[in-house]
This record gives sequence, structure tokens and C-alpha cells, in this order.
Amino acid sequence: MRPTLEFSSRYGRALTVAAGVVALVALVSVGVQDGLGEVVRALPLAGVVVLGIWVLFWRPAVVVSDGGVLVRNPLRSTHVPWPTYRGLTVQWSLVLHTTEGDLTAWAAPRSSGTAARMRRGGDDDGVVTPTKDARLPGTAEDVAAAIGDRHRALSDAGFLRGAEQARTAGGIRPERHWHVATIAALLVLVAAAAAVLATA
Repeated sequence: MRPTLEFSSRYGRALTVAAGVVALVALVSVGVQDGLGEVVRALPLAGVVVLGIWVLFWRPAVVVSDGGVLVRNPLRSTHVPWPTYRGLTVQWSLVLHTTEGDLTAWAAPRSSGTAARMRRGGDDDGVVTPTKDARLPGTAEDVAAAIGDRHRALSDAGFLRGAEQARTAGGIRPERHWHVATIAALLVLVAAAAAVLATA
């Protein structure tokens, strides 16, 4: 069994931590100047900002494993089992082609032209494959290479032999799940922030 690779944004994690620190400093400042009551009123707005940044920049990821590809977007995750995988393209971001249509990965944007030129000018021409489970930063090109490498390895080892028949017989399809708790938390915080602003 090969390692599970999770591709997500280091920049997104750093941005989320920075937003959390700024929100905390702002709340402490409000508390010192205006008292605890104003801190309570400011909490929903701070919560919306921090949770929104976490949803958009920290949480999204693409996870490549022997069982398939998990695309975790801000509000919905989709697990693509290998029998339902039909290829990929790199447009503005990574796009997976499945038996039920195309799926865009929020966490895998295409690298800039400058980054691509720098990569071509470097000595590292191959894809580095970790020997254990890992969280990696990655562009659409990096994630595409990892997905292609894993699919080829499973095919060459014979694990995907008869995948089409298994998909048809077993009704295998991409599994989609809304992030219900996250959506509910955002809605509650937005409503609370709106109520606070309306009474300001």
C-alpha cells in the first residue's frame, strides 16, 4: 500500500493563523477600550472573518490514496474512487474528469508562469513521492502528477483490472458530501453579525 498524500496550501494555513491572531488582538483591544459587552458584540464579526478564511484557504485539499482521490472544496467534498476516474486536465486549476462529470479542485490552482519557468530551470525534473503519509503544498501540476503516478502504479500492479465491470456491477460512483456543520456555522455567524451591525 502506497502512502496517502494530502495537497493543500501552506499560504492558506499561514493566512488563517494570521487572521486568527489579528482577530484575537482586535477583540482584546476592544475589551480593554470598551469593555466585555463590546467584545461579545464583536465576536460574531470576528468569527465570520476567521471561519471564512479557514473555509476558503485552510480546509481545501486534494487527497490522493490507493482508494481514489478526495477533492475537499470549501463547502463540499467529493471522493472519486479509481473506477470512476476518467482523467484530468490543468486549466485555471485542476479538473478531474469522472463518470459523472467534471470536478474542479479549489485547493490546486495552476502555477504562475514565473513559477513554471523557475521549476523548468531547476534540477528537479521528477515527482518526489514520499514513503509515508504526508501533507504537501502543491499546484495543479504537482497534484496532477501525483494522481497520474498513483493511477499508473495501481494499473500496472493489476489493481484496476476489471474496474469498469466492478463499477457497473457495484454501482460505484463519486460520493459527494456537503459540509453541513461548516455551512450552518457560517450562516449563524453571518446572521449574528448582521444583527449586531443593525443595532450599532
